[in-house]
Amino acid sequence: MNSNILMYEDITENIIALKVNRSYNENMTETELYDITRGYWRIDIKRAQYVDYAMSVYKDIIIEVYKIEKWLQAGTIPRTTLPDAEVPEGRYEFKGNIAEKEIRDKYIGKSIANLSTLQNPIKYFNCVPNKNEFINKEELCNTAVIEKAQKIEGEISSLNVEGASKKAIINARVNQGIFRDLLLERYNKCCLCGVENHTLLIASHIKPWVESEPKEKLDVDNGFLMCPNHDKLFDKGYITFDDDGKIRISDRLTENDRVFLNVNSRMRIELTESNKKYLKFHRENVFDR
Repeated sequence: MNSNILMYEDITENIIALKVNRSYNENMTETELYDITRGYWRIDIKRAQYVDYAMSVYKDIIIEVYKIEKWLQAGTIPRTTLPDAEVPEGRYEFKGNIAEKEIRDKYIGKSIANLSTLQNPIKYFNCVPNKNEFINKEELCNTAVIEKAQKIEGEISSLNVEGASKKAIINARVNQGIFRDLLLERYNKCCLCGVENHTLLIASHIKPWVESEPKEKLDVDNGFLMCPNHDKLFDKGYITFDDDGKIRISDRLTENDRVFLNVNSRMRIELTESNKKYLKFHRENVFDR
């Protein structure tokens, strides 16, 4: 294994990786790099409170590490090297300093390419709401996943509901918990059309909950993050995807419907290898049924 490529077990601190691909250039001063790294980010501020360090990442390579003092509303402390930068609403910046030598030596120059496969510019490591739960949220152990799924099933069973009502309650519970959090971290927007408003995004199962094995129910690879239109189309089998991510659209959907629901044959979705086994089930059992 290349010693310059980090694995999850190599990262033992509570860290947020921030990709600065669009803003970075190799001639930047120390202050300029700090300014583009510390703000402005659309983050889960509750989760960010558990972050101790911020990595500045360019093309998957860690170029600097900062010790975070605190998070602030974006624009609280002016970025001196970017005086005219727009301050977007609902975003945050951190105040901090260059990390201690031990931490910098551990991470600078290392690659996180294996740990950040999709395009979300933000990646958390070991940062969960309860510091006693030091688990990698993309590698939840099967026991924990099964227990969470069984808890949801138990709560719903106690309500004595079936059919559409049961499905609606499952969807509500799933979209309030860890499954949605994982998908938000992975995609940060509708993975098909790019809608970014988090309040509108839905955690969509690829292989339906009722058909999934216990450990599959909350597997992040068994999900897509979608806007309401595309979630409903996917859930009802009007669209699916090939293993290369190319969309398939059911003939049941009229041309007029395609226009108003924003689907077309040029659309693609970015997949992980593990998505593909669930998509196979979706194509064979959900699509066009």
